[in-house]
Order: sequence, then structure tokens, then C-alpha cells
Amino acid sequence: MTKDISAVPTAEQIDKLLADCKLERLGMGSRRACYALPDGKLCIKCYRSDQEIAEGRDPAGKPFRPISNTVKREIPKRRHDERRNTSCQEYRYWRALNKKLPVNLMAAFPLVVGTMHLPKRGWCIIEERLTDFDGKPLEKFHVAWAAADAATKAKLLAAFDSLAEDLEHNSVRFYDPQNIMVQWCSNGQFRLRITDFEPASRVGLPLDRLSPFFARMKLRRRFARYRAQYAIDERAVKRPGPVAGGQEPVNILCLKWGSYYEPKYVNRLYAGVKRNLKRPFRFVCVTDDPKGLNEGIETVPLPDNPQVGSDRKWPNIFVKLCLFKNGFANLVGPTLFLDIDLLITGPLDKFFDYRPGEFCIIHNWVERRKSLFRRKPLIGNSSCFRFDAGRSGDVYDTFIAEKNDTALPQRFELGSQKFQTYAMRKAGRVNWWPSGWVCSFKRQLVPIFPLNKIFAPWRPPKDASIVAFHGQPDVPQAREGYYLKYDKPVKPHLTCKPTAWIDEYWRE
Repeated sequence: MTKDISAVPTAEQIDKLLADCKLERLGMGSRRACYALPDGKLCIKCYRSDQEIAEGRDPAGKPFRPISNTVKREIPKRRHDERRNTSCQEYRYWRALNKKLPVNLMAAFPLVVGTMHLPKRGWCIIEERLTDFDGKPLEKFHVAWAAADAATKAKLLAAFDSLAEDLEHNSVRFYDPQNIMVQWCSNGQFRLRITDFEPASRVGLPLDRLSPFFARMKLRRRFARYRAQYAIDERAVKRPGPVAGGQEPVNILCLKWGSYYEPKYVNRLYAGVKRNLKRPFRFVCVTDDPKGLNEGIETVPLPDNPQVGSDRKWPNIFVKLCLFKNGFANLVGPTLFLDIDLLITGPLDKFFDYRPGEFCIIHNWVERRKSLFRRKPLIGNSSCFRFDAGRSGDVYDTFIAEKNDTALPQRFELGSQKFQTYAMRKAGRVNWWPSGWVCSFKRQLVPIFPLNKIFAPWRPPKDASIVAFHGQPDVPQAREGYYLKYDKPVKPHLTCKPTAWIDEYWRE
């Protein structure tokens, strides 16, 4: 994704602006300098000029740190060489990352317009200029950390650890944590942005380019060194204490809107919770139509439309992010969200005893073939997650602060699960439920093709307490046998025979 390039001056104009010192210098590295373009929204990175190298200062007389003789010899050779020029390498690497990284991680990097060849400076890269909401320059992470109070440090550390985990998980050859910046939003929320990254290794044998293992090892080492250098430590963080377990009342939360799901889905979910949860609980259904729901089910109206995208109807999948708002439905304390098309097959108390006070969600399932040669994405499946109501408002605040952000807005077009996991991980530690507690009907219980044509779906494992029906088939389709979708035959490897054991759990 790129910004509008129509306002960018020509190469000759930029060369003249640089020579006349008309561009504000934003930063200076060992090889390149970064300058703000006249529109204020874009910046340009280019090699130092021959005159600057010879005199040790820029045309405005501002000195810069000395550079080695090796770099002095390198710059003239690579200035006009598109293959070896650092700016061109960075642009090619950015394009490769844009194809491979999840959108929320890619949003940490600046948007790139492209490359441009200047007659005197050679090849340059033009990209988004990163500033705070009020136009002020961004702070380096360790600078913001040092000045923050204990509560803000907890949020900064959660976001920092989440970003480091994402970069490592995706084997991004990110070079220097010094380039992680804090970008503040108008409502006091922040985002972590990466202003520079390494397009190619500077070592003689670039092992991190040969294997993702070496890239992850390098990242862990650099982040550990950075945290030690600036005392970025868990001991400096003041986190709220965990909510007491035992028999304290808890909340069960679900959503129902539209006409596809009948009231029986909510009633049978409520019955399943009553059979399998020993401690007292409050069952809340957020709905646009409370008709037909059984006594004991408390109903609250849907939250107001947060206006995500001009063409989105309300309600939509982003309703779940609104549930984190402090004070919503007067909810307080441990809250377990369950989709209404789940089967409760075992005890639920363990979902409240596990890691109290922290976010918990089931790791999203992927097709078997996709998990053979790659790591599972760091994305949760929002059919089952737990949070502390009244103390998780940062998730909602992040959603509101970033929903209209111009940095990769398509992350809101690809579903809510990716952004919800990102916002939860930014607000605090996120734990995956033990994989056996929540199982996927179509990924784990339906036999693989062609066995699905011979055998009915397996029963859930003994330690499974929830069976999730994400996508198709849904519960009635699985019970009757899944052969048709919208009156059209289903592909053979997706079908399933009738599942008789569903009736044991899906009842009032």
C-alpha cells in the first residue's frame, strides 16, 4: 500500500532543495540522512553528498559524527547502483515484508511510496513521515520508558514484548531496537512504530538470511541487550493484582444479533454453562432482540456503532471489541466470552482458574497442510476468550484510537480476530488456552478425506470442555450431516457424516 505520490517534488527539485538547505533534516545515520519533504507527510532517505563527506557537515553547517573510511569508499560506489544501494535494498525488503507479514505487524513499519533517483544524491527512498497526533517528533522507546509512570510502563512493556514476539515469530530481519518509536494518539493511547530496519545483513556471513532460526536467534539477542542497556525490566512495572479465584461470582458473556441464530442457541448455551460451571455466575447476552430467551439470561442492548469503515453495517464482527469498554453492561471481574454456536462438553471452572487476571484466548486453528512447514500465526480465535471486565478498557481504547488510522487500514477489512489479538497483546500478557481445552469441530473432529466419507466425526477428547463450530458446518448442519451449502454440494473433503453425539450436549 502506498500514499498519493502526486505531491512529491521532482528529482531535480529535491536535489535543489537539499543543496539550498530547504529541507528539514530529521535524522542522520552512518550512510544516509532523512529529510522531511515540503508537504510534511512524507520524508526522503538518501546518501550523504560528496561535499558533506569531504567537509564532515551538511550544507547548513550542522556537523555529523565521523564516518569510517570504508563507508566513505562505499557511498560513491553505491550511490547510483540500484542493485547495491541501501535505499533500493530497503524498498525491496519492505515489499517482501508487505507480502508475508500479518497486517497488524506490517502497520508498525512506515508506508513506502517508492524509490527515486536524484541526479546528485543517487537512489533514495520516499516514505511516510511518522509524527505524533500533534505533529511532534516521535520518541525512542527507551526515552518514553524512562519518563513514564509505573502504569504507563506496564502498557509500554506489554506492547514492546508483543512487538518483539511478532518480529521473532515471523523471522523479520529487524536490525536495531533503537529504531522502535512511540507514536502517541489523541486519546492518550500509543502505537509502536519502526522507523528503520535492516534490508541486508552487515556481517560477512549473513546466517540470518539463510535460515529463520538464525534470524530469530539474532532478534532475541538484540532485544535482550537493548532491555539490559536501558533497564527495561518487569520489576519497574506496577500491574493490577489478579482477581481472586475460588467461588467469587464470574461473568459469562455472549452475542446474538440478526435472524440467523435462533433464541435456542443462547438457551442451550446457558443450559450447558449451568451444567458445567460450579461457581456462581452472571449470564449476559448482548442482543438486538431478547425475545424467546429463558429466565436467568440477562439481556443488554448492543453497543453504539464505533463507525469502522463507511460501508460497514452495524452490528458486525467488531462488536466484540466494544465489549472490552470499561463499564459496559456494568460488568466487573473475570468474564468468559463464548460464541453461541459452541458446545459445552465439560467443566468450565478451569477457564477461570487458569492465569487469573490475564487475557486468555484459544490459539486460532489453521488447516493441517498450512501447519506442516510454518509456524501458526500469533492470532487467537475469538469464539472463546477471557478478560477482566472493568480493567481491560485499553483494548477498546486501542480500537477507537486506531480504527481510522491511515497506516494499513485494511487490517480492519480482514476480520476482527487479528486486530483483537493485537489489541489484547498490546494491553497485557496474552495466554493461549491449553490446546486440548477447546477443540475445533472441523479441524480436529472431522476425519481427513477420504475417511470423512466413511466415518462420522470423532467424539471430543476427554479434556475438551468446548467444541467450536467456526465457519461451516454449524451445529445443526453437523448434526444432520454436512453435504450442502446454500443448496450447492460441498467439496468432498469438507463434508461430514451425521454426528449423533451432538444431541448429548446441545440441549436445554
